[in-house]
Formats: sequence, C-alpha cells, structure tokens
Amino acid sequence: MTNYHTHYSICDGRGEAGDFAEAAAARGFTALGFSSHAPLPYPNSWTMKEEDLPRYLGEIRRLRELWRDRLEIYLGLEVDHLPGPGGRSVLSWNGEGLDYTIGAVHAFRSAAGRYREVDGPEEMFLDILNVDFGGDPRPFVEEYYRRVADLAVRHRPAILAHFDLIKKNNPDGRHFRESEPWYRRAVEEAVSAVASSGVVVEVNTGGLARGRASLYPSPWILRLFRTAGAPVMLNSDAHAPEQLDAFFPEAREAVRDAGYRELRVLRRGGWESVPL
Repeated sequence: MTNYHTHYSICDGRGEAGDFAEAAAARGFTALGFSSHAPLPYPNSWTMKEEDLPRYLGEIRRLRELWRDRLEIYLGLEVDHLPGPGGRSVLSWNGEGLDYTIGAVHAFRSAAGRYREVDGPEEMFLDILNVDFGGDPRPFVEEYYRRVADLAVRHRPAILAHFDLIKKNNPDGRHFRESEPWYRRAVEEAVSAVASSGVVVEVNTGGLARGRASLYPSPWILRLFRTAGAPVMLNSDAHAPEQLDAFFPEAREAVRDAGYRELRVLRRGGWESVPL
C-alpha cells in the first residue's frame, strides 16, 4: 500500500510528519510521500509560508533516513498553476530537489487582483462565478478544465491532483450538471490533453474522507482516462494520519470497474506499475 498525497501541520494538515510515518508503517504501507502545499504569492491559510520551506525539506529528508529500513519516504510538493493577467504562468515551485511534484489548479485571480479558490467555502466559489464569469457556470467550468489541461501539457508534474475538483462546491448539481453536453465536452478535451502529456492521474479519496459524495475524478471520467490510456495511481490526499488509507477499497473497485488492472507507484527510487 502506498500514498503520495499527504499534508501535515506545516500547511493545512493535522499532526506532525512523524505521526504520518508511524501511521503508515502501522498500516503496512511500503511507501509514503509528503506533498505539502507550496507557497503561493498571496496570503492564505492553507499553504506553507516561504520561510517554512527549508524546515519542510529538512524534516522529510530526516524522516527518510530515520525510516529507511522500514518505510520508503518520498519528498514532494503540491504545486499550483496560476495563469492569467499578473499571475504566475508557471508552477508555484519548479520541483528542484524533490522526488516528485503534484500539480493542481485551486485558485483564480480576479481582474482586481484577488485570488480565490474553487474548492474554498461556497461563498468563495460563488464570488469567482459571479464576479469573474457573470454568474454563468459554463465559462467558469470550461476555463477550469483548460487550466488543468495546460498544467499537464505545459508543466508536466509527475502527478495530476484531483482532476475535477471544481465539482466540490456543486453538490446535487446545484450550479451545473455533469450530464450536460457542454460539461462532458470540456472534460473530454481535458482528458485527451492530460493523457497526451504522460502525467499520472491520481484517483483521490480525499473528498470521500471529508464527507463528500464522490471520488476525484468521477467514475465516468475515470473510464474516459482508461480509454485514453492515461496511467493512474491511488492517493488519499490525507490531512490527518488516520486518513492515509481512507476509502482505498472503494477506490480500487472504481479503478477496476473503469477497466484498469494496474496502478503506478514510486518505489525504490523509480516509477513502476503494480497489479491492482
């Protein structure tokens, strides 16, 4: 068992890095990757501060040595793609000195220069929808998926995080429906671009662990990725030690149902495929 999407208290997680290593070893994990949120160019409560980066890098490297005979520990970062006027056109961290990066699209920058996250509180989602897109969810969703595709094709992180994160604030189709033809076209175009990039798509159980109704990506999107030939991996996006393997059986079943028979993992310092 493995997990490479892990957040502890240096960003928005709960518990110390060593607590996650202890929990992983107790659950029989063979590898654990840390992926705290890289610093961003605006104030927020969920990413590391720039001055914390050396402490983070040092702590994970220390744990790697401490656990080297019992658990493989890898050093990563979850990095954000921030395109747009005045925003960064590259990832929020270049990956230097890391074992891997997880690429994500969280934030949109308004014309007035304010950053807000698509997965933040619903009022923040609505602010993006109403202020930036005139209350029309279609251009908002289409722009989100264009950014996800651009992230994968231009910057090629090792792993692509929570592909359809934009659905978090859309319970019961409140703002858009995944069955609408325009939504499916936006998803299909992004899936095609992501598959062409060669990045590994994570099947992320974090939404389930935090009380939401579906995996990222939704099972129908996972089937599209299988048809397109994109490799996948299983990650919990754990924000607490007890979440490290949350809903893994359900995720494995969804991956099998989509037609996959193997997962990608980072072990012994390299990427490999393992049977489901």
